Amino acid sequence: MLQYDQKRLYPHLYKPKKTPSLVTVPSFGYLMLRGEGDSNDALYETAASVLFSLSHAIKMAVSPKEYALAPLECLWDTAEVENKSPWVWVAMISQPDWVTSQMVEQVREQVAFKQGRIAKEVFFMKQTDGLCVTMLHTGSYEHISQSFFQMEEFAAQQNLTRTNSSHREIYLSNPRKTDQAKLETVLRFSVS
Repeated sequence: MLQYDQKRLYPHLYKPKKTPSLVTVPSFGYLMLRGEGDSNDALYETAASVLFSLSHAIKMAVSPKEYALAPLECLWDTAEVENKSPWVWVAMISQPDWVTSQMVEQVREQVAFKQGRIAKEVFFMKQTDGLCVTMLHTGSYEHISQSFFQMEEFAAQQNLTRTNSSHREIYLSNPRKTDQAKLETVLRFSVS
């Protein structure tokens, strides 16, 4: 049995309700890679691949404990919601609390040899989201805006406003293996 599974330890963060709710997100360490453009672009796919390769290498080579890899997450920010070309993103995978930047450095060269120079652009950072509105979106990514509309309405009813224009998506399903109608994505944005 796995000793550490972030999705099981934090079900309120990784399996929220299908309706908006409030959640307080603690600090987590993440492997991160910045980029811009559409999620269908080759750069985004490469970023996801490199992050999973680094996460797996840390788990297999230097981690003192057994654990399940966390899902891919991404912070998205743009001024135009419908036009994906100006998207700026930070793809990331959360790491267990004992993973350090030194562990990342120990496996970086090995991953860079296989994945290319982009592995050298990955950075490790702690991040705290704090108070957020969240919900589980089930279905195509093309219909995520409907869920965000519900989340915005919920925030307004709670007398809360977004702290910035970015939002987080946590991908619980593999879009290559899952029917679009069954894709599960956790949506979240910070509020105050």
